[in-house]
This record gives sequence, C-alpha cells and structure tokens, in this order.
Amino acid sequence: MQPVFFALMSRMQNVHRWGKSNPTRAENVAEHSFQVAMFAHALGEVRNQVFTDQPKVDANHLAVVAMFHDSAEVLTEDVNSGIKYSDKRMLALCREMEAIASHMLVTTLPKPLQSTYKGLIEHEDDAETARFVKAADLLSAYTKALAELRAGNMEFEGTERKVLAALTPFIDVMPEVSWFMEHCVPAFQMTIDDLVDAALVGDTD
Repeated sequence: MQPVFFALMSRMQNVHRWGKSNPTRAENVAEHSFQVAMFAHALGEVRNQVFTDQPKVDANHLAVVAMFHDSAEVLTEDVNSGIKYSDKRMLALCREMEAIASHMLVTTLPKPLQSTYKGLIEHEDDAETARFVKAADLLSAYTKALAELRAGNMEFEGTERKVLAALTPFIDVMPEVSWFMEHCVPAFQMTIDDLVDAALVGDTD
C-alpha cells in the first residue's frame, strides 16, 4: 500500500464541524485539532507549573495526541455530538467506527512509523492522556459556543449549556481545568480591540 497518511491528514481542513448548528463562522477539523492541541498542552503546563503537588505530565505528548484526536474523521466525517451521545447503542457504533477508521489510518503509514503513530492515534489505553485530551476537546467546543453567542447566534445557547455540563466533571476533579476556565476562558468573550489592548499592556498574573 502506498503511504498516504500525511496526504489524508491534509484533508482534515475539508471536514467541517457544527453542520447542524448553523455557525456564523465555519470551523473545520484541522483548526479544531490545532486548538485542542494548544489547550491540552496548556493544561499539561498548568499541571506542571501551577499544581506542583500533582504528578507531572508530558505536555508535549498531550499536544501531539490531541493534534490527532479527531484524525479518524478524515475517513468517517464529523458526527454531531447530539446524535452521537443520544443513545448508548449509537455511541457504541460511533466508537467502533472510529476505532476501525483509526486502525485503517495507521496502516496507511510507512511500516517503520506505524508503531509510533499507533500510540498517538489509538490512545484509549492511556487513561490520563485521554482525560486531558477530552477536557481540551470540550474546552474547544465551549469557547466556540461562547464566540458564537457573542456574535448573536442563539443556535449555540443549548450547545453552551450541554458542553458546560459535560465539562463540569472535569472541572470538579482536574484543578488545571478549573484554573483554565477561571483564568483563560473569559477572554474568549472579548472583542478584538480589547484583546489587542490587553496584549499591549502585557504581563498578566
């Protein structure tokens, strides 16, 4: 088989999210994956630098796993979360489909790279990594909902409530998620002028 993995990954920009929610600004899986990777790395650094009584994590590893967390969607397309989580049978079918697609993707890599990327794409056995990546994924969805609401898109009222409800268990048990929500998320409701002004002031606590 010709190694087509990286060419396939470049098509993630063609897989669109929020198809049923009528967003004011379209979002594709590639840019979502970048944001989740950024958030996962930040959560890891918050753990290591702020909550120093907790075991350290590899923030760089978290970022790379997060970068590939939706890679299966280049084959499956995005499945609306409201549908995916509407029924246990539906969720089981979606996860089986994602597992099959993830395995297929690994086989599209050159043989010498497959074992490395298998650990990045099929990371379900690493519960701690999966927990950080899932929290980052939900934070990405939550900040998207906030941005849409700030733009006046009431389609995302329900999304904001549902995502916050899904985030709450992570906030309750992961102090780094609670810290990120308190210190970093409010800025997503600021205007670009306010953001630039804040950048010019610099040096935050």
